[in-house]
Amino acid sequence: MGSSLAKQLRSPSDATCMGWMAQKIMKMGSGADSIDAVSLINNNMPSQPTLSPIKKNSVIVELGPGCGYGLREIISSLKPSKVYAIEISEAFRKEINADKEFASSIEKGVLKVYGNDANKLDFIPDNCVDLIFGFNVIYFLDPLGIYLKEMHRILKPGGQVRFGVKPVAKSFDATVYVNTDWNACLDEMKSAGFVNVEQGKERLEGPLAYIPLVGKKP
Repeated sequence: MGSSLAKQLRSPSDATCMGWMAQKIMKMGSGADSIDAVSLINNNMPSQPTLSPIKKNSVIVELGPGCGYGLREIISSLKPSKVYAIEISEAFRKEINADKEFASSIEKGVLKVYGNDANKLDFIPDNCVDLIFGFNVIYFLDPLGIYLKEMHRILKPGGQVRFGVKPVAKSFDATVYVNTDWNACLDEMKSAGFVNVEQGKERLEGPLAYIPLVGKKP
């Protein structure tokens, strides 16, 4: 995949044909992959008995919610008290803020949408987040260790970080998709202080196929 389209897949804009194409690609499958990844949160892989279910009224951060498929599922199924949606794409922030289904959560203060880079989330206090969820995001976090350090800071002890990664990302422009070695990503998570770090089995099929990468703050 060319660099121009790869950059748009990281942060689509409304102003270019490539941005429009990136948004169309990202909406293929109606979010069935990210929705599945959210459903997995409280239905752990058999090897993850130490990852506790996310309780009602938890505080959740979603990195890169895009047009909001996973975000919608997080709000409806996990019933959080607060969700920080961190989305660097202005086009997607506008879409989320204009969505009538999200309006109630925004008005109640449950959902807040930010355009910050996730390496500096200084509006989120230390040790207050129960779950960080990022689907199709980890590839772009460079250097990954800095981002993981910030995630570790905001998570509560026992809080979880859950990424969803796609095998197809390995074929994209490596100057944009910089983290596609899953073992290296897991090693970075361990170095940042996460425990119970694990790569799950591939889920779904075809273009929807993805792999969970998980860990928790001790």
